[in-house]
Amino acid sequence: MIALLGVAACGPPRLGSSADSDNANEETTSLETGSDDGTHDPTATTSAFVPVVDASPGACDPLKQDCSNGEKCVPYASSGSTWDAFKCVPTLGNQATGEACTYAGPIEATDDCDDQSYCWNVMDVDGEGVGTCHAFCTGTWDAPMCPPMSACIITSGGVPALCLPTCDPVAQDCEEGQACYWNSNGFRCMFTNEDIPPGEACSYINDCAAGSHCTTAELTPNCEGGNCCMPFCSLMLGDQQCADVPGTTCVSFFEEDMAPPGLAHVGVCISPG
Repeated sequence: MIALLGVAACGPPRLGSSADSDNANEETTSLETGSDDGTHDPTATTSAFVPVVDASPGACDPLKQDCSNGEKCVPYASSGSTWDAFKCVPTLGNQATGEACTYAGPIEATDDCDDQSYCWNVMDVDGEGVGTCHAFCTGTWDAPMCPPMSACIITSGGVPALCLPTCDPVAQDCEEGQACYWNSNGFRCMFTNEDIPPGEACSYINDCAAGSHCTTAELTPNCEGGNCCMPFCSLMLGDQQCADVPGTTCVSFFEEDMAPPGLAHVGVCISPG
């Protein structure tokens, strides 16, 4: 289920790949950078597979934020290797959503964000984990909600349950070094990995160059792997956008009447029929 623009109201896209289904590729998580769910980050020094665990709350519920006063419920690595649970930690700062933050790591899991947010997309800067505060999802596990222009990211393991900014894959309106990719329940900006051009094989969501989607081979002509990168396109501009991959047409990314608000124009170049 997609949770976009504060409403959990949209179904899955018509297109898929092994890179964005419930398999090992999707479950790759980098502990160093806070990337999640189907991506690979070349800046990471450690990565591991996220185990499929019960998505219901454990010691605390991040959607309810039911910890004691002065604490907040955050994702952490209970085994020391992957984010797989939630716990209450002290609220140590007052950095608001969208502001820069520092992070003590996935085991301790404390940061200097306020009690409404958590430090994510963390990079190592001079030996210190520096990232951005992101709001916790609200609502319920079946219908998580987020503020406008963000989506609730929840893996099959139930973490991290954070609201991450959404983007337009046709406009590619992300910061330099990032691209707009489909990630389980929404489009969001992620670091690019391999910069693989359209028509060539891919394994991870962010293997593809900006402006393309890692699509299952059945929908791509002459694909020499399980998935290949295929260009995003605007349904309003026609099939000429698909010239880089002969034999494809611009088809809606979403099932009929299931596109989130503002994204009905999004298509992807695939084999007709």
